[in-house]
Amino acid sequence: MTLLARTSAGLILWAFGFSLLYALQGAGCAYGWHEIHLFGATLLRWLLVATWLLLVTSGLALLRLTRSASSDFERRVTLATTLAGAGAMLVTGSPVALTSACA
Repeated sequence: MTLLARTSAGLILWAFGFSLLYALQGAGCAYGWHEIHLFGATLLRWLLVATWLLLVTSGLALLRLTRSASSDFERRVTLATTLAGAGAMLVTGSPVALTSACA
């Protein structure tokens, strides 16, 4: 994996995850997934929260990339951008668990 791909992987995952959550929310509201109740919550809520948790877990799993870095500088940059992506995923995705999905 090249230096650029390795150092930007966490932020790319965040951008993908943010877009995926936004698309799922739009599809869920359009197709009525927010009206189907399962185990005390809606189908849309379950889907969004499960996707968000999977994305945060994937972001943290990218921390393994820091071990395979060839230099100390690359290791520090990869660690910083991966943590930034995972943190951004945690913060920007949290409304799926805390707020209503459809107005």
